[in-house]
Amino acid sequence: MEKRFLAFCLTVALVIGFPFSAMAGPDAIHIGATVSQTGHFSSEVGPFKRLMTSWADLVNDQGGIMVEEYGKKLPVKFTIYDDKSDQATAKKYYERLATVDKVDMMLGPYSSPLTLAASTAGENHHIPFIAVCANSPKIYSRGFKWLVGVIDLGPRYTYRYWEMIKTEGKAKSVAFVVEDTIHPLGVFKGSQKLAEDAELKVLSSDIVPANTRDFTPIITKLKKESPDIVYVSSNIPFAINFMKQAKEMKLNPNEYHCIHHSGIFKDALGSAAEYVIGQSYWVEGMKLGDTQLINDVLKKADISEPRYPWSPAYVAAFQILQKAIENAGTLDKGKVVQSLKNLKMETVLGEARFAETGYGSINTYPSQIQGGVYKVIYPPDVATGKHTYPRPPWE
Repeated sequence: MEKRFLAFCLTVALVIGFPFSAMAGPDAIHIGATVSQTGHFSSEVGPFKRLMTSWADLVNDQGGIMVEEYGKKLPVKFTIYDDKSDQATAKKYYERLATVDKVDMMLGPYSSPLTLAASTAGENHHIPFIAVCANSPKIYSRGFKWLVGVIDLGPRYTYRYWEMIKTEGKAKSVAFVVEDTIHPLGVFKGSQKLAEDAELKVLSSDIVPANTRDFTPIITKLKKESPDIVYVSSNIPFAINFMKQAKEMKLNPNEYHCIHHSGIFKDALGSAAEYVIGQSYWVEGMKLGDTQLINDVLKKADISEPRYPWSPAYVAAFQILQKAIENAGTLDKGKVVQSLKNLKMETVLGEARFAETGYGSINTYPSQIQGGVYKVIYPPDVATGKHTYPRPPWE
């Protein structure tokens, strides 16, 4: 009797065109991630667990993400661990997300070194892995099939800055100070070529350990070289230490460019941060189309974009994740990763698409601290301020 009743239900489901699988299915879309809540990257992304859960709350307030296979919207659920800014810890937790938590998709950790380690879990267990703020070419040269990245490659990280410098035609020389870690090195290698393409003379390139505390020999040499631009390719702690000593020793180039110059950098340096240029994905007032989602997520998470300038890239990653699932119409991991690879969409940061090896298309804009406010200064069609060059010298 029970068998006959089940057969009847199947027949009815087929007749009315309602897939039987839609009557069951998971109770949520399970996303796994880590955040550097502690350790040296906490200055960059420490509160980003709130960013993720705030976006999930906003989506769930609208019923969730539509999954056609189940004929309904499913809520988003996150499992998030603290990777402690450590490669081994990140790798351990992504393995756990795959084997114990059994997540449907993964959002990568902050930074190229951590992503390089963590993304093996997605590849080994066939789980779609979206790298967010990780742009080292090493990540995308391994032939991984389950990995895409939101942002462009590191060597192109500051290409808009060098376009501006070439267009203006004012600066003639540059000196590089580089932290010897994977992301700063990748950015430096591209920037050196871009500077030469912009017809600048590269006077020197100093690559020094990340734990360097005394920059006296480098600054003394830079004072003799007198470059127009001192370009610091590093993470925030390194840049803060360098800039403090540069001010103490009255190193006065026409421009400082520190690739990471967030609110934490600004707060630590005070007036020494004025007119420093760095890179931003978005600032308030940029003409990038509909960026309301950035404001909504940041407000709910109680996170300041100037203090945490990588937050808009995470919002773009959330949009990419949602669209990939909606286009796939299923949580089947193979179909979702294919949906990701085929994706071409407008995000809060412009068009997102992926190269064959997985890296993305979204990139940063040069922004200058002016009166304590971050102003995007190039290109003109999105700029919120004008480039101040040369900077007023320190007395």
